[in-house]
Amino acid sequence: MRSAAALAALAILVTGCGGSHGSGNTIEAPASDRAPARAPVRTDAAAMAARANVPVLCWHQIRAITGSDGAQARPYIVGPRSLAAQLDALQRAGYHAVSADAVVAHVARGARLPPKPVLLTFDDASKGQVSRALPLLRAHRFTATFFVMTVVLGKPGWMTRADVRALDRAGMTIGAHTWDHHPVPQYSGADWAKQIDAPTRELEQIVGHRVGVFAYPFGLWSASAFPHLRAARLGAAFQLADKLDRQHPLYTLRRIIVPQESGAALLRQVREDF
Repeated sequence: MRSAAALAALAILVTGCGGSHGSGNTIEAPASDRAPARAPVRTDAAAMAARANVPVLCWHQIRAITGSDGAQARPYIVGPRSLAAQLDALQRAGYHAVSADAVVAHVARGARLPPKPVLLTFDDASKGQVSRALPLLRAHRFTATFFVMTVVLGKPGWMTRADVRALDRAGMTIGAHTWDHHPVPQYSGADWAKQIDAPTRELEQIVGHRVGVFAYPFGLWSASAFPHLRAARLGAAFQLADKLDRQHPLYTLRRIIVPQESGAALLRQVREDF
């Protein structure tokens, strides 16, 4: 490799005999000094499946558990203090909350993510997600994705359309979650338009821009949904803890439900499941 002095001397010689072009000539660094070019990113299904390993966490109702909540309901209820402790634990452990769009871009095209990325999601559109979860997210400077079923909007205990718009304006992502939470594997005929097309268009009208992600009710998915999701311009869909379909990773992205548990327990769950 040439020394700096040798390169400088060579530059003088070149510029001195270049005639009218002398001032524009430059010396290229030796090939051994150049930064290696980044290898092309693979975008085949196998490569996308290999990148589909970002932890995706799913919450539902954010409120205190009461004596009237049965055993089946309790895993879907997390009190505000528990949620705060869980977010604290993620932050202390160095996790960076990223958007659903960022995760999709990473899986699809290899877009770079920060160290220890995590996607936080909330399903169904219950009111506590706005009144209790949003302030905690803001306090931690975390972003999240809210999957909204539209049949509940404006009803007591549920979000309003103004709430959905406010979440979007606060930097959160709004995703589609069907009209009335009917399981996707049961769809046929007009169900696709009723449960996927119409709710997605309604959400787009509320927020004023494209809605590009979807969550399957109960996490139940069917390959028959993929062409309908694509037709609705939904570029990715999230299930729950079923296996990733390695031929269609963008439409079977995995999530885990977060129950009311300690921050330490949540971190263990993330390490074990992802």
